[in-house]
Amino acid sequence: MALQNTLTTILSIFLLLLVGYGAKKFRVLGVNDAGVVNSIVVYLTMPALIFLSVHSKPITMAVVKAPFLAFVVEIVVMGAAYAVARLLKLDRRTTGSLILVSAFGNTGFLGYPMVSAAFGHDNRAMLTAVMIDEFAMSLVLNSLGVAIAATFAGSRFEWKSMLELLRSPLFIATIIALLLRNTHMPDLVMFTMGFLAAATVPLAMISVGISLSTRSAKQYPAALFAAITLKMLLLPAITFFVLPFVGITGTVAKVIMLEMAVPAAVISGVIASEYDANGAFAAGAIALGTLVSVLWIPAVLMFVH
Repeated sequence: MALQNTLTTILSIFLLLLVGYGAKKFRVLGVNDAGVVNSIVVYLTMPALIFLSVHSKPITMAVVKAPFLAFVVEIVVMGAAYAVARLLKLDRRTTGSLILVSAFGNTGFLGYPMVSAAFGHDNRAMLTAVMIDEFAMSLVLNSLGVAIAATFAGSRFEWKSMLELLRSPLFIATIIALLLRNTHMPDLVMFTMGFLAAATVPLAMISVGISLSTRSAKQYPAALFAAITLKMLLLPAITFFVLPFVGITGTVAKVIMLEMAVPAAVISGVIASEYDANGAFAAGAIALGTLVSVLWIPAVLMFVH
């Protein structure tokens, strides 16, 4: 019964994605509105969610190991993506884009809502999700990911671009939350944070729905299939087999699996476009992966349970 309730909640969350997509199709909202919604989520609601997820929560060794494990698996999948790109004889720009969308997942906008719905009863769950999102995804994508995009696109990589992460409100919120984790906060502050955090799930999913576009899907069928397979099947599969060897079990292991199974991160497409590493291909992989995740994430959840 608990699993059934969780699956119902997750499918309801995905319906919010369809609400956003439908709102765009019926011109209730436009693509430009996604930017406004994203700003509300990134600067207000998600930092509050991160703070509540970290504050007063116990940090176990398994939680600390989580981002390191995720990083190692990402590196392995990057290598596999490069090998697939050579096999498919992709140009360098598309190769760089394939590596990005194969290794880096939407662990925030999609991962947080999924983890919250599936494991909200466990204090370690959202804390694990935050650690993975900020230190195994955002930190690596904004450093190594940028370098990959620039290198394969033939652009000049500038180290100062890595400093963008330090200005990210989500990264800042994570650091503040960790520093104040054991500090007593007034009830007024916590209640306000709670109201803000509660808006994260619907706004994030509606924003993803508004941004959804399959326009570029027909141009790269084989490469797109490879990207989705690498990101949503190979990456969590490797994670599943490695988890027992590093001593991670229980809820933390389940959260890691769920976070590794999410589709490609929207920000990976942004970076690919910014550095001219075939942003159109990245957009297609993100869109198709997100659509596939409507069925895939519930399947992964049933597997880990």
